[in-house]
Amino acid sequence: MSLRWVAKRLTPPVILDAINIIKGDMALQQYLRAGRVPWSSGYGIYKRRLITQALRDATLLERFRCGGPLPPGYGVGVDERCIEYPWLLTHLDDGPEIFLDAGSTLNHDFILDHPIIQRKIMDILTLAPEANCFWQRGISYLFRDLRDIPVRDAYYDTIASLSALEHVGFDNTSYTGNETHHEHRPEDFIIAMKELNRVLKPGGTLLFTVPFGVYRHFRTFRQFDRELLSRAVAAFGATSAVTETFYRYSADGWNVANVEDCADCEFVGEWITLPRNQWPSPLPIEPDRAAAARSVACGRIVK
Repeated sequence: MSLRWVAKRLTPPVILDAINIIKGDMALQQYLRAGRVPWSSGYGIYKRRLITQALRDATLLERFRCGGPLPPGYGVGVDERCIEYPWLLTHLDDGPEIFLDAGSTLNHDFILDHPIIQRKIMDILTLAPEANCFWQRGISYLFRDLRDIPVRDAYYDTIASLSALEHVGFDNTSYTGNETHHEHRPEDFIIAMKELNRVLKPGGTLLFTVPFGVYRHFRTFRQFDRELLSRAVAAFGATSAVTETFYRYSADGWNVANVEDCADCEFVGEWITLPRNQWPSPLPIEPDRAAAARSVACGRIVK
């Protein structure tokens, strides 16, 4: 038992919260002074605050809802989560429903705090337990695979799968520490799409995103191109509606685009797919300050 652990247990929560805010502000200022290098110290805090502000901005959310252009400079130097979260929340029904986060991309308090999410009866499916755990909120965690979802047919009203499909069948040992998840089964995204169809109610909605552009195969995931995205939608099976929205990153930030504009987008270098203790130092800085994907495809499928 360490002195740090004892001190943390004895310190009132309100003081701990104040300390964390001060630490966060210091890290954020350091990040800004250092030139806003993606993934450097303070980047996560900057990204979280940007997304939190976006989810409170009714005008911006309306642009995501209708597929309109985003404000100049939105998300400069920030990865595709600043697109995926507001896009998802503007395409969810406002009322209560049985909801699956297939991939655990929503497993963060600043996302789960949103009123639309709070009204859901929510399951989170992920391969292994994570540091974040919010069972006190009534969230159920399913530690299983997208290719074998332990739920009966036609159970969920809505499923969200953000930046998860591209990892299916690839090396996921960095997330689980389990060597059985060291795989090379690139066709298994088809199995995952069929499973998502199986557990979705008739008339239910699947909302999913993938990095998009030039096809690239990395160790832990791959970037989808037009052909692969079309195969994923086809693998889902019969649909009553399919909508695709594309966003592209540039030095001016993120904005809505068409599929042709995104076809040549490259993912940031392969170094980002390595464990963090193997990242180069100093971190590479892209000329456009891209953090990860330079394009993201957002798909809405109604069963």
